[in-house]
Amino acid sequence: MKRILFVVFPLLMLVATLMGQNSELQKGTIIRMHMAECLPEHHFIARMSGDPAMVPVVQCPEYVLMTDKVVYAISGRSSNQLLPLAEVTRFRMQNGEILIRIDDERKESHFHVKAMVLRSDWEREHMEEEEVHAASEGMHGGEAIAVNHRLQEAR
Repeated sequence: MKRILFVVFPLLMLVATLMGQNSELQKGTIIRMHMAECLPEHHFIARMSGDPAMVPVVQCPEYVLMTDKVVYAISGRSSNQLLPLAEVTRFRMQNGEILIRIDDERKESHFHVKAMVLRSDWEREHMEEEEVHAASEGMHGGEAIAVNHRLQEAR
């Protein structure tokens, strides 16, 4: 009996641990969205043939998802993958994609990860961009270019 418990108990713990890892949800906030041209998979051959008239222009949403430590740039696969802005979103990573359950849908939506950056690096870059923008608004064109050039060299 003890031998069976020594074999079964570790197996049950292993199964519970693996199941817990697969369903671990992370939290983040969608802070930005814009529509960009996407390439549906079924139009790939038409696009490669070089005839742009055969390929309809399809717009897909692209989002910036901010977590405590990482900022993700993600894109949807179709135009109907819309996420609410400025709300806490629960997601999980699987095979290089982010899976998000939108509202009460039955299935999770898959989003392609276009880029990832540490939040501290992302915030520093955006602070510098805001400084350049603020400096350029108060100056004439040549002065703003000179300030922008100096900030680029400082990086």
